[in-house]
Amino acid sequence: MKKIKQLLEKYYVYISYIFSAGISFVLDLALFSLFLWILDGKVAASIIIASYLARAISSFINYLINKYKVFKYEKKAKEKDNTVFEYFGLVIINITISAVLVDAISSIIPIYATFIKGIIDVLIFVINFFIQKKFIFNKENKNTKFLKYILPLISFVAIFIRLNDTGISFDYEIYEIISMFIVLPILYFLYIKVFKKANYKGINILSLIFTVLMILGYSYDYNYTPNLVFNSNIHILITLIKFIGFYFLFKNLLNSIYEYFINSKFKEKTNKISNLFAKHPFIFSFTVLFLVYGIYLIIFYPGVINYDNANQIKEVLGIHTRYLDSIVVINENITLTNFNPILHTLLLGNLFKLGVNIGNVNFGLFLYSFLQMIIVVLILSYTLKFLYKEGVKVKYLLLILLCYIVIPYFPLYAITCVKDTLFTMFVLLYVIKLYQFIKYDFKFKDYALLIITILLVILFRNNGIYLILLSLPFTLIIKKGIRRQIVLMCVLVIGFNYGYGQVLSVLEIPNTSIREMLSIPFQQTARYVKYHGSDVTDEEKDAIDTILTYDTLADRYNPILSDKVKNEYNKYATNEELMDYFASWFQMFWKHPMTYVNATVSNVYGYFYPATYRWYVYNTLNEKLPEAGFDYHFIDALEPARGFIQGYSEVFKYVPGVQLSVNCGFYTWSYLFLMVVLIMQKKSRYIILLAPAFSLVLMNVAGPANTYFRYVLPYAVTLFTILPLILLEINKNFRRSK
Repeated sequence: MKKIKQLLEKYYVYISYIFSAGISFVLDLALFSLFLWILDGKVAASIIIASYLARAISSFINYLINKYKVFKYEKKAKEKDNTVFEYFGLVIINITISAVLVDAISSIIPIYATFIKGIIDVLIFVINFFIQKKFIFNKENKNTKFLKYILPLISFVAIFIRLNDTGISFDYEIYEIISMFIVLPILYFLYIKVFKKANYKGINILSLIFTVLMILGYSYDYNYTPNLVFNSNIHILITLIKFIGFYFLFKNLLNSIYEYFINSKFKEKTNKISNLFAKHPFIFSFTVLFLVYGIYLIIFYPGVINYDNANQIKEVLGIHTRYLDSIVVINENITLTNFNPILHTLLLGNLFKLGVNIGNVNFGLFLYSFLQMIIVVLILSYTLKFLYKEGVKVKYLLLILLCYIVIPYFPLYAITCVKDTLFTMFVLLYVIKLYQFIKYDFKFKDYALLIITILLVILFRNNGIYLILLSLPFTLIIKKGIRRQIVLMCVLVIGFNYGYGQVLSVLEIPNTSIREMLSIPFQQTARYVKYHGSDVTDEEKDAIDTILTYDTLADRYNPILSDKVKNEYNKYATNEELMDYFASWFQMFWKHPMTYVNATVSNVYGYFYPATYRWYVYNTLNEKLPEAGFDYHFIDALEPARGFIQGYSEVFKYVPGVQLSVNCGFYTWSYLFLMVVLIMQKKSRYIILLAPAFSLVLMNVAGPANTYFRYVLPYAVTLFTILPLILLEINKNFRRSK
């Protein structure tokens, strides 16, 4: 008896684990059989659903027995009890592997699914014993070496595994294969160095958000649906691997960056260049930027235009444009519209018109390009001087200056005539004024400059008013002592915007069509008609046809661009007809809601998914003006130089690391990260600096095009100013000794 007792004591853990596993095993099988009997033939994927339900109940019982009876776990003082999360993370893996294997084997071998499940789960329980004993319920020493070495491998798989409609794909480019040999050692270094520190709640939540965005973004980037997430058992299994891999990757990476932000020592090193910058920050910056951007302007003389610019010029020259086709014209003799900001149209068009009058259209366009380039250089130089005066160390200002030079969109947009360039510069000034406003006391001159900046933001972007209204009023929370002044500014801004609209109306200059605000419902309707046309009733069809021309709607649908859909909008539609359309739109939503979700996500996911690239700069000749009979052309002798710049800007988006600087989704993630950092550092008042960016992200969600970089340009450029300002506030080591 004594030997038996000693034997039981010696092998207590093993015996009790088997006993615990046996109880859970029997309970799990019984519940699985019960649920399978209830669900079989009534719902799809009944085996998988039955597996999840059965394991959810039995695993909870198993967790309690293992924790308190088998391994007798007691957490140490000041130690967080994470066993429940670790255990149920393991359970999720078990459930998925078990369900996938049972479903796959039972479809091949004609054996009852319960028997197959029993064999598979016995193997899983054996493996689980060692994982729970050594890692989850190890009360003496929570050994994380296993996780530190296995998780980087899972993250590596999550990054590089590729899926298609049927399963795993092995179609890799050579640069991807080369990058694999670089990424894996980096992951191991990151996990070994940071793993124990990665325990900030805010960062963990953000990592979870980023993980979901990565998984969904990958699927929508492939076929504009979430099918690659749960289309089949193999997709579910890979999604689970991706979830684990990406979550721990982001958790460790973001915690590493956060630690660097708040604790790192930023040493200042001086040399001739830094000393020269310190003496004359504005002149130094202006000279460097003027020379570099000037070279770009010479190479692309007389400047770069896009499709909208060509139409703006035509408007000023009295030529009919497509904008007039989408609206009911107030005055047939007026070709000007406010589709693009009228001030920008007049400035661009009249300088081009000057060139027409003197017989050199290139020179006229050059005048605008040169003027815009000077404004860009002045404001970027002022920004660097401002950061220097605030106390940012010179070496970081020189790094920002280097970014202004080497990141292609800075010099190329400086000479590209799109409205977004000047709007971006005015948003940058507005962010600086916001920072000064929340940090310092304002005098009359300061209020005047802030209001002028706000008016420029409104005048150079038709939706600029929303950026202001989604940021300025929130200063009421921060500047409680001057609420009257803030309210007065808001009233003045709203009054100006309304009055400006009335002036345009009096001048009979038409505004944009209502269709510009309806990209989301129009895309949803088009996708519905394309994939569920047989479900559209005659009444719904008539309502749609009145607004969007039903017969060609399905063919016009493009998941990432709504222009072809909304271009057929009936400009003569009455309010009653619009109401009928929306009534049908609402009815169709209840029949296929996921179609609406997929249509919306497909048109916006690129602004939240930092692994897709389409287009980000203009660097070719637009043919619209030459087609209209104007001799707009580049200098032929400089074609090799243009080819070099075009090649450089194309290659840039494939260079590991730096390519993120030209990625739309990366900037959204950056602002989300900065928001979390400010909250964790109890510097929430500075979140107001992020408000313009978030307002523009919302506008992009409601916009017509996916992954369109010029829509991102304002908050991409301002990030290079906001980041050092936030670092100034959260890390005193970042500040220069004055």
